[in-house]
Amino acid sequence: MMEETAMNAIRNTLRQESQNLIEVRLELRRLNLIQSAIDDQLAPQIQMAAKKLVKHKTMQLNLQFTSLGQEFNQLTRQITEDERNGTPIHEVKYQAFYTMELEYKILERALEIKKIENRKIPDTPIETNLIEHGLFGAGSHSKEVMKRKFTGGVVQQTRNGFRRLYYENNNGVFLGTFDAKVLAGLTKLYFENGKQQQFSFNFNELVRAMDTDPSGKEYMELYDSLVNISRTQIIMEEYYMPGNKVRQRTVLYHPLDTVEFILREGEEPGKERAASVSFHNLIHKSLLANNFLHMNVVLFNDFHKPITKLLYINMINSCAQNITSYHVDTLTQHLNLQTKNKSLVVGGLVEAFQELKVMGVINSYHITYGVRKSVQYINFEPGDLLQLQNKFPIEIDSNMDSIHESLQLDQQQHESFQESFQLLFEQKK
Repeated sequence: MMEETAMNAIRNTLRQESQNLIEVRLELRRLNLIQSAIDDQLAPQIQMAAKKLVKHKTMQLNLQFTSLGQEFNQLTRQITEDERNGTPIHEVKYQAFYTMELEYKILERALEIKKIENRKIPDTPIETNLIEHGLFGAGSHSKEVMKRKFTGGVVQQTRNGFRRLYYENNNGVFLGTFDAKVLAGLTKLYFENGKQQQFSFNFNELVRAMDTDPSGKEYMELYDSLVNISRTQIIMEEYYMPGNKVRQRTVLYHPLDTVEFILREGEEPGKERAASVSFHNLIHKSLLANNFLHMNVVLFNDFHKPITKLLYINMINSCAQNITSYHVDTLTQHLNLQTKNKSLVVGGLVEAFQELKVMGVINSYHITYGVRKSVQYINFEPGDLLQLQNKFPIEIDSNMDSIHESLQLDQQQHESFQESFQLLFEQKK
């Protein structure tokens, strides 16, 4: 249902923006301008319209782009065939064609903007032991199922992922992708506060560190996440501290040692919008020893599926160790996927790898089969966005207004066309 709502929102925006430009587009056609001149005249308005779509996820825009492309190609073939056969073409059909052409160009530009945004240099740190032990999962159950499965409201679980982890939560939940982003945001604030083990912050500061938009709903989710993380205890079987020769088993501990909400004037208990937290000494010392990796939280936010989000975080760590193959059963445990039907699990993993490929995180992936054609391993080749982890600094062209080549016109013609276009657009408004 949410997917359908998002797709409808994208299409409605496209229709509205194309209607705002169609009269100008038709008038430019009547001026007999060459296509490159028309594109140049419309570029600023295409850009403005495209920016209204970047709030949607890349995969959603891609789906709409594919669907719209098929419609556009079909209409193009119809008009081409009619022109070839000498069949009269009503002006309404031409208008539909140019309207769809505008929609296509707006959507194409939106995807270009998203691609530029997703190439942001990874600058949000996350502690390596937390990644390797699989603290965060992509699978869960409804609240009702969790209550039936874990009576008393305490979740206790041993995960045999990449590193063995004992997980306990007395709030009856599994930590998920949003909690991973919250803890990464807190880690960023930890460094911004001079690596102080305990520090205070307003929720809007944490939202900024997470690269999301502030809202009442976001603040409520932040509050709940901080509570859930604070009520989580873990034992890491293979904790690593740089400089030590061997890994060690930790005691049972809270990654966030303390979480205290700060009640400010005008706020109600339970609706605080500021807090003080402290990392456990094991996490604090690990961070001080530079045992962390950087993630691109903009890219993380843009992923569509929870499995994709966590795969991305784990691939950052894997690539740092030149690991490019995952055993499916181990990966399932590590991501805490709760579906017992293995075919559904494998299907979900393959969809996530496909999303990573579309987004440029990996170049390719292939499956290794075992007995009875069961999927044993999924192997991958790191792509451009993963390789950015080792390419600091990197220059990224963020001048999104320079999207077309200069017109091959003399200066007088160029100025004349600009004046004509501006007049037409102002009349449209």
